[in-house]
Amino acid sequence: MSGSSLERSRALLRHLGFEFTPERLPELLEQSVREEHSLPDFLEHVLTQERLAREERRVKTGLKLSGLALGKTLEEYDYSFQRGLNKHQLDLLATTEFAKRKENVLFLGPPGVGKSHLAQGLGIRAIQNGFSVTFTTADQLIDRLRRDEQNQGRKSHRRKFMSTSVLIIDELGFQTLDRKDAHLLFKVISHRYERGATIITSNKSISQWPDMLAGDEILATAILDRLLHHCHVVNIDGRSYRLRQMEAQVANR
Repeated sequence: MSGSSLERSRALLRHLGFEFTPERLPELLEQSVREEHSLPDFLEHVLTQERLAREERRVKTGLKLSGLALGKTLEEYDYSFQRGLNKHQLDLLATTEFAKRKENVLFLGPPGVGKSHLAQGLGIRAIQNGFSVTFTTADQLIDRLRRDEQNQGRKSHRRKFMSTSVLIIDELGFQTLDRKDAHLLFKVISHRYERGATIITSNKSISQWPDMLAGDEILATAILDRLLHHCHVVNIDGRSYRLRQMEAQVANR
């Protein structure tokens, strides 16, 4: 292919909306000649590389915008340490069908057992499977909702929490919410009911939620009613990873 023909082909690809192929066209042509591709094979290869490049960019952008910790994948979770965990249940959640069906996930258990890791791992998997994800701690969520409440002309945080396919709320229960903050949480949960999937990690059992939510049993019931209607509850009752690491460090001294 001559230089002028190459540039015309690049221009046509850009005009048609190809984002990655124009710059890589010489490399792809060289590879095609070297591997003796037929014209149909070459076309398929070009289209495949464009699709893969777009998918890679989509995942990178989704992860960057999500707020997730990239090292917290499902593959990195030590299932052998939490032998009481239902691995089959986690494998089903890892398909991210829960996100497609707009179902919720509750990870309940004491601090340090890996609830946040599993929640973020599901978030990463959801992004890989085409869903938008937003990660926030419960304290950050309430703080941002308060700011939106005070600035009636700007609801940017609330819109994001309401519209994302999967919302992950981490560490709910470390702080008792007052009635106003509990009502802000209710607004989010109520709006997302059957509109999006919500993942929550909490160190409080379900029976303790009324005390956590300003002691308001009616409000707690309203929140739990919406959360639990389409929900996967994962109870983790094991030892703390952090305590295990501390014990190991002491033993090695």
